Amino acid sequence: MSRIKEPPLVKYFLAAFGPDPAALDAAVGELAARHLAGNLGEVDFQSPDYPVSETDYYRGEMGGNLRKRYLTFKNLLFPDHLVFLKILAMRVEEETRGPSGGRLVNLDPGYIFQGGLVLSTAKFSGHRIYIGRGLWAELTLHYHRGAFEAQPWTYQDYKKPELTALFNEMRRSYLADSGPR
Repeated sequence: MSRIKEPPLVKYFLAAFGPDPAALDAAVGELAARHLAGNLGEVDFQSPDYPVSETDYYRGEMGGNLRKRYLTFKNLLFPDHLVFLKILAMRVEEETRGPSGGRLVNLDPGYIFQGGLVLSTAKFSGHRIYIGRGLWAELTLHYHRGAFEAQPWTYQDYKKPELTALFNEMRRSYLADSGPR
């Protein structure tokens, strides 16, 4: 007979991009400060900024020269906090719109766990699982046999070797923080 158990804690990360590094800094700070009264904890890892070159999807709204960074937060939390974090990220995006009405930042929260990397979204697709409040999640990268494996739907930038190395570092940090299993 199965028994309901608490899930393991996970390490939250944020993929944040926009044309202005100062606006990114402000939005990330606002998100961390407001999430569950700061329960995310401080940023414990931040990548360099990478050019967003795989898509022009955001160019009309945000302009060119988009830069993307990845951050992780110190405190481990339950996976179901992803719903609240995504809602908050969407609010911060709305509150920081530019004078023309376009977003200045895009904030995509997700989490790292032993088995891979999960992203949240407000957009349905057939492979995504509903997580509540109009939001969906997907296993973007599966950790299998000592490496991250892309899925057919994995975004192109998440497949890059330099980002795979980054995600491996984030996973090692998660495993160190989560203790023995």
